[in-house]
Amino acid sequence: MSHKARTYNDWRVARTFVLGVDQLTDSVAFVLKFLVLALIAVLFFEVVSRYAFNSPTFWALETSKMLLGVIGTWGWAYTLKLDGHVRVDLLYSMLPRRGKAVIDVLLSVIFLFPLLYAMLYAGTRRAMRSWATGERMIESNWLPPAAPFRTLLVVGFVLFALQCVARFIRDLYALTKNEDMV
Repeated sequence: MSHKARTYNDWRVARTFVLGVDQLTDSVAFVLKFLVLALIAVLFFEVVSRYAFNSPTFWALETSKMLLGVIGTWGWAYTLKLDGHVRVDLLYSMLPRRGKAVIDVLLSVIFLFPLLYAMLYAGTRRAMRSWATGERMIESNWLPPAAPFRTLLVVGFVLFALQCVARFIRDLYALTKNEDMV
């Protein structure tokens, strides 16, 4: 077996994982388009009800906040996949791929993965407590249950964590092979 073939086989499982996460992220982004349309519809309905008929809804504010929360957290993974998160460092943009990979790997280990752990831990605890206590959202008279929304936020955290791991694997590959994985 040639060296190149052996190298490909060594990274085959990682490549399969990365491509699977990317496909999942793309599928979630497809669904998010419809949630954005739902958010627009809810806000449009509220504006028309409030200003055209002087009859504001009691449910639109919390519904729009929940939709926006899901769109935001679920969209983090897609934004990361597209490399759309903000970077301020001017030096980073001038580095070769391997230099960027060194910085990304180090900062992921030092900052990103501990943050992901905290988000997943706190979010999961809060969602579980919400299910156990029957917590309600209290910003309106509607009083919808909070648990489904809090669970959807945790799903967004998991999607983001998966995409972070996929990015980390890509960076490790670039660091070791000095080329992009996919």
